Amino acid sequence: MKQSPCNSCTAIILAGGSAKRMGEDKRFLKVGNENLLERQVRILKKYFEKIIISANDPDKLAYLKLPVVKDEHLGKGPLEGLTSVLAASDSEYNFVVAVDIPSIDIGLVEKMRSHLDHVSAVIPICVDGRIEPLFAFYSKNCIPIFRAALDKGELAIHRALEKCPVYHFPMQGETPLTNLNRPKDYQAFIKDTQ
Repeated sequence: MKQSPCNSCTAIILAGGSAKRMGEDKRFLKVGNENLLERQVRILKKYFEKIIISANDPDKLAYLKLPVVKDEHLGKGPLEGLTSVLAASDSEYNFVVAVDIPSIDIGLVEKMRSHLDHVSAVIPICVDGRIEPLFAFYSKNCIPIFRAALDKGELAIHRALEKCPVYHFPMQGETPLTNLNRPKDYQAFIKDTQ
């Protein structure tokens, strides 16, 4: 394993989305001879000693031989998944990536990691100004804030983050973050990886 500042953190893959826009389970979309989830596990294993998957169907993912954490309260979306898996992690700081963000620029991850000292989360701001809370670092300090938001019926991560000390990492020369939400996104990604 490559030595990196990420070694003291846990990597978390959020893999519990409903994938309505894609029309099929994103986790099992093929990229070469592996699926999206296997690809992320392979990339993250080079840099993180511990990997946890957030999903509500652990039996389907048992073949990966990694911990799979179910949502404490079903049907509350990614904020619930994130809160449940942060609670299950034994690392203070955790790198979180959604399964449908297939390219993980570890240089960007390490730059983001270097800003964790005085905040509870490091969230990238893309060139177009949007934040990407599903490619980010979170500390366990976020758990009570997120749980309080969920208890009030808030399901959006970006709104729950308004109560957290956050460093917004400005992305400039880094590889843009791409989400595979629709079949055309997946087809474009496959074309780029060939």
